[in-house]
Amino acid sequence: LIELVQEWLDLTQLQAAPNKALKYETVRIYDIVQSVWQTLEPIAKRQNVNLTYKGDRHLVISADRSRLIQVFLNLLDNAIKHNPTGKEIMVRVNSQYPEDNDGGEQIKIDVIDSGRGFNASDLPHIFERLYRGDKSRTREPQSLPSDGSGLGLAIVEQIVRAHGGKIRAKNHPEFGGAWLEIILPADK
Repeated sequence: LIELVQEWLDLTQLQAAPNKALKYETVRIYDIVQSVWQTLEPIAKRQNVNLTYKGDRHLVISADRSRLIQVFLNLLDNAIKHNPTGKEIMVRVNSQYPEDNDGGEQIKIDVIDSGRGFNASDLPHIFERLYRGDKSRTREPQSLPSDGSGLGLAIVEQIVRAHGGKIRAKNHPEFGGAWLEIILPADK
Protein backbone atom coordinates (compact mmCIF):
# COMPACT_ATOMS: atom_id res chain seq x y z
CA LEU A 1 0.00 0.00 0.00
CA ILE A 2 2.86 2.36 0.83
CA GLU A 3 4.46 1.65 -2.55
CA LEU A 4 1.16 2.27 -4.34
CA VAL A 5 0.69 5.62 -2.56
CA GLN A 6 4.29 6.62 -3.35
CA GLU A 7 3.83 5.74 -7.03
CA TRP A 8 0.57 7.71 -7.12
CA LEU A 9 2.27 10.75 -5.57
CA ASP A 10 5.16 10.41 -8.00
CA LEU A 11 2.77 10.31 -10.95
CA THR A 12 0.79 13.31 -9.69
CA GLN A 13 3.99 15.30 -9.15
CA LEU A 14 5.20 14.51 -12.68
CA GLN A 15 1.90 15.67 -14.14
CA ALA A 16 1.61 18.82 -12.06
CA ALA A 17 5.14 20.16 -12.48
CA PRO A 18 7.20 18.12 -14.95
CA ASN A 19 9.99 20.69 -15.18
CA LYS A 20 10.49 20.75 -11.40
CA ALA A 21 10.54 16.95 -11.23
CA LEU A 22 13.54 16.59 -13.59
CA LYS A 23 17.27 17.21 -13.08
CA TYR A 24 18.94 17.31 -16.47
CA GLU A 25 22.44 16.02 -17.17
CA THR A 26 24.19 14.45 -20.13
CA VAL A 27 23.68 10.68 -20.06
CA ARG A 28 24.63 7.85 -22.36
CA ILE A 29 21.58 5.70 -23.10
CA TYR A 30 23.62 2.50 -23.41
CA ASP A 31 25.02 2.98 -19.89
CA ILE A 32 21.54 3.38 -18.43
CA VAL A 33 20.20 0.30 -20.22
CA GLN A 34 23.21 -1.77 -19.10
CA SER A 35 22.89 -0.57 -15.50
CA VAL A 36 19.21 -1.46 -15.38
CA TRP A 37 19.83 -4.82 -17.01
CA GLN A 38 22.47 -5.67 -14.39
CA THR A 39 19.88 -4.97 -11.71
CA LEU A 40 17.29 -7.20 -13.41
CA GLU A 41 19.70 -9.88 -14.62
CA PRO A 42 19.10 -12.31 -11.72
CA ILE A 43 15.40 -12.40 -12.61
CA ALA A 44 16.18 -12.67 -16.34
CA LYS A 45 18.61 -15.55 -15.74
CA ARG A 46 15.91 -17.56 -13.94
CA GLN A 47 13.83 -17.26 -17.10
CA ASN A 48 16.87 -17.74 -19.38
CA VAL A 49 16.07 -14.38 -21.01
CA ASN A 50 18.79 -12.34 -22.70
CA LEU A 51 19.01 -8.69 -23.68
CA THR A 52 20.19 -7.58 -27.10
CA TYR A 53 21.16 -3.92 -27.53
CA LYS A 54 21.23 -2.58 -31.08
CA GLY A 55 22.35 0.90 -31.92
CA ASP A 56 24.93 3.52 -31.12
CA ARG A 57 26.50 2.75 -27.73
CA HIS A 58 27.88 6.30 -27.48
CA LEU A 59 24.59 8.15 -28.09
CA VAL A 60 24.04 10.78 -25.39
CA ILE A 61 20.99 12.76 -24.39
CA SER A 62 20.24 15.54 -21.94
CA ALA A 63 17.86 13.93 -19.48
CA ASP A 64 17.16 13.10 -15.86
CA ARG A 65 19.29 9.99 -15.23
CA SER A 66 17.23 8.66 -12.32
CA ARG A 67 13.97 9.10 -14.23
CA LEU A 68 15.33 7.29 -17.30
CA ILE A 69 16.49 4.49 -15.03
CA GLN A 70 12.93 4.33 -13.71
CA VAL A 71 11.60 4.10 -17.29
CA PHE A 72 13.93 1.26 -18.26
CA LEU A 73 13.42 -0.60 -14.97
CA ASN A 74 9.70 -0.64 -15.62
CA LEU A 75 9.88 -1.52 -19.31
CA LEU A 76 12.55 -4.21 -19.00
CA ASP A 77 10.95 -5.74 -15.90
CA ASN A 78 7.64 -5.97 -17.78
CA ALA A 79 9.42 -7.44 -20.80
CA ILE A 80 11.06 -10.13 -18.65
CA LYS A 81 7.73 -11.02 -17.02
CA HIS A 82 6.00 -11.44 -20.38
CA ASN A 83 8.86 -12.98 -22.34
CA PRO A 84 8.95 -16.73 -22.99
CA THR A 85 11.77 -18.71 -21.44
CA GLY A 86 14.90 -18.72 -23.58
CA LYS A 87 13.88 -15.81 -25.81
CA GLU A 88 15.46 -12.40 -26.13
CA ILE A 89 14.43 -8.86 -25.33
CA MET A 90 15.71 -6.19 -27.69
CA VAL A 91 16.48 -2.55 -27.02
CA ARG A 92 17.10 -0.67 -30.24
CA VAL A 93 18.35 2.93 -30.09
CA ASN A 94 19.00 5.37 -32.92
CA SER A 95 18.84 9.03 -33.76
CA GLN A 96 16.55 10.37 -36.44
CA TYR A 97 15.57 13.64 -38.10
CA PRO A 98 11.84 13.39 -38.83
CA GLU A 99 10.26 15.89 -41.19
CA ASP A 100 7.44 16.72 -38.77
CA ASN A 101 9.89 17.83 -36.04
CA ASP A 102 11.19 21.04 -37.65
CA GLY A 103 14.44 19.24 -38.48
CA GLY A 104 15.34 18.67 -34.83
CA GLU A 105 17.15 15.49 -33.91
CA GLN A 106 15.24 12.88 -31.95
CA ILE A 107 16.30 9.71 -30.17
CA LYS A 108 14.13 6.67 -30.90
CA ILE A 109 14.23 3.86 -28.35
CA ASP A 110 12.41 0.60 -28.99
CA VAL A 111 11.92 -2.01 -26.27
CA ILE A 112 10.65 -5.24 -27.84
CA ASP A 113 9.95 -8.54 -26.15
CA SER A 114 9.26 -11.93 -27.71
CA GLY A 115 6.05 -12.61 -25.79
CA ARG A 116 2.44 -12.64 -26.92
CA GLY A 117 2.19 -8.90 -27.25
CA PHE A 118 -0.75 -6.77 -26.21
CA ASN A 119 -4.37 -7.62 -26.85
CA ALA A 120 -5.81 -5.16 -29.36
CA SER A 121 -8.50 -4.18 -26.85
CA ASP A 122 -5.82 -3.26 -24.27
CA LEU A 123 -3.70 -1.01 -26.50
CA PRO A 124 -5.78 2.19 -26.07
CA HIS A 125 -5.56 1.82 -22.27
CA ILE A 126 -1.97 0.68 -21.69
CA PHE A 127 -0.83 3.99 -20.17
CA GLU A 128 -3.91 4.64 -18.02
CA ARG A 129 -3.57 4.74 -14.25
CA LEU A 130 -4.36 1.42 -12.54
CA TYR A 131 -5.02 -0.31 -15.86
CA ARG A 132 -3.90 -3.92 -15.94
CA GLY A 133 -4.16 -5.71 -19.24
CA ASP A 134 -6.11 -8.80 -20.06
CA LYS A 135 -4.98 -11.81 -18.06
CA SER A 136 -4.15 -13.68 -21.26
CA ARG A 137 -1.03 -11.52 -21.53
CA THR A 138 0.17 -12.92 -18.23
CA ARG A 139 2.49 -15.86 -18.44
CA GLU A 140 1.74 -19.53 -17.98
CA PRO A 141 1.39 -21.03 -14.44
CA GLN A 142 5.10 -21.91 -14.17
CA SER A 143 6.04 -18.26 -14.59
CA LEU A 144 6.37 -15.34 -12.25
CA PRO A 145 3.14 -13.88 -10.86
CA SER A 146 1.98 -10.51 -12.14
CA ASP A 147 2.37 -8.22 -9.16
CA GLY A 148 2.26 -4.72 -10.63
CA SER A 149 0.26 -1.82 -9.29
CA GLY A 150 -1.09 -0.71 -12.65
CA LEU A 151 0.80 2.57 -12.32
CA GLY A 152 4.15 1.63 -13.88
CA LEU A 153 3.36 2.44 -17.50
CA ALA A 154 1.41 5.55 -16.50
CA ILE A 155 4.54 6.77 -14.69
CA VAL A 156 6.72 5.84 -17.68
CA GLU A 157 4.47 7.87 -19.96
CA GLN A 158 4.61 10.91 -17.65
CA ILE A 159 8.42 10.72 -17.42
CA VAL A 160 8.70 10.55 -21.21
CA ARG A 161 6.25 13.47 -21.60
CA ALA A 162 8.12 15.50 -18.96
CA HIS A 163 11.22 15.10 -21.14
CA GLY A 164 9.26 16.46 -24.13
CA GLY A 165 8.87 13.03 -25.70
CA LYS A 166 6.22 10.51 -26.72
CA ILE A 167 5.67 6.82 -26.09
CA ARG A 168 3.53 4.33 -28.01
CA ALA A 169 2.63 0.73 -27.31
CA LYS A 170 2.00 -1.73 -30.11
CA ASN A 171 2.86 -5.26 -31.18
CA HIS A 172 5.96 -5.89 -33.23
CA PRO A 173 5.07 -7.30 -36.67
CA GLU A 174 8.18 -9.50 -36.87
CA PHE A 175 8.64 -10.69 -33.28
CA GLY A 176 4.97 -10.66 -32.26
CA GLY A 177 5.79 -9.34 -28.79
CA ALA A 178 5.08 -6.07 -27.09
CA TRP A 179 6.80 -3.09 -28.68
CA LEU A 180 7.19 0.12 -26.73
CA GLU A 181 8.50 2.98 -28.84
CA ILE A 182 9.92 6.05 -27.11
CA ILE A 183 10.76 9.26 -28.98
CA LEU A 184 12.80 11.85 -27.06
CA PRO A 185 14.23 15.17 -28.23
CA ALA A 186 18.01 14.82 -28.59
CA ASP A 187 18.70 18.12 -26.89
CA LYS A 188 16.56 19.75 -24.26
